[in-house]
Amino acid sequence: MKSNLYKKESKIHGLGIFTNAPILKNAVIYKVPLNKIYHAARKKCAFIGNNMWVDDEKILNFINHSCNANAKLDLSDKPQIIAKRKIKTDEEITVDYDQTELNGTKMICCCKSKKCKKYFLTIQ
Repeated sequence: MKSNLYKKESKIHGLGIFTNAPILKNAVIYKVPLNKIYHAARKKCAFIGNNMWVDDEKILNFINHSCNANAKLDLSDKPQIIAKRKIKTDEEITVDYDQTELNGTKMICCCKSKKCKKYFLTIQ
């Protein structure tokens, strides 16, 4: 599977993940590698269920939060990022961290979406 994803400066925070080709709704954007799993919450790791957090410096660690995310972390079977709607070329891939981080610290949100909740949960 050829990757159409790349990193660049984000208007939301630091570096973000963008696509250089359109992505259709419900398409698998990225299959999360499970080679760095931790059994306790860790900074810059994504919660993937069953007391497991994954560290992925290639893509996942750079996907920013948005209260009006265009993608989601699908935790059924094998973790993957799925498009919630059609995503345009050069659009930043975002997920709603609150959908997976159940016991995090509240952080001020910078997503600037019209549906912004003003905060999100994350591990510090």
